[in-house]
Amino acid sequence: MSVYVQYPDDWIGVPEFGEGEVFATPAEWARALVDELIPLADENLEEGERVALIGALTLAGTGVADRGANTSYVHLRTLRGPLELVDLVLVPRSAVGDAPAEEVAGSLDPDAINPPTVTELSTAAGLRGALVVWHAPLDAEAPHIVTLRAAAALDVGNGFAVLGTSTTDLAQFEVFRPDFMALIESVTVDA
Repeated sequence: MSVYVQYPDDWIGVPEFGEGEVFATPAEWARALVDELIPLADENLEEGERVALIGALTLAGTGVADRGANTSYVHLRTLRGPLELVDLVLVPRSAVGDAPAEEVAGSLDPDAINPPTVTELSTAAGLRGALVVWHAPLDAEAPHIVTLRAAAALDVGNGFAVLGTSTTDLAQFEVFRPDFMALIESVTVDA
């Protein structure tokens, strides 16, 4: 079974990098992407803003494997941001046994400040799963910084497709939520 993300037009898929790929490095991809996006946008960027956007996209592309993701997707409301990043992780059934979708999505995160919000999901493609949203410290070195984490685990037969994001801008997540849900809705499988 193969998993596909037919992401909406306002999303950007982060490609693979390296020898034999279209882009050798994330920085090369980020520069080419920004050069492509600027003429299409209804806004002009100053050079410092252009450099900052290239830097943010480079970081998003650099960390895909470091974050344990199979791939990542970027959403830009405008060229000035915010830049939203969602990672896709394919979790084989053998790694989680009979755990339900909400557990795979993070409902049992021991760092959660309060019990997470769990919402059952059912996509138009017939995939079922759960969306889990919770608050947790940024990390052990910055326990005073609260993040909002959201992950959707969709049962894809032989495992789960987990789309996850995290932000310190708690209010911005609610603005971003419809775009995140549209990305989740775009996941399909074939037998």
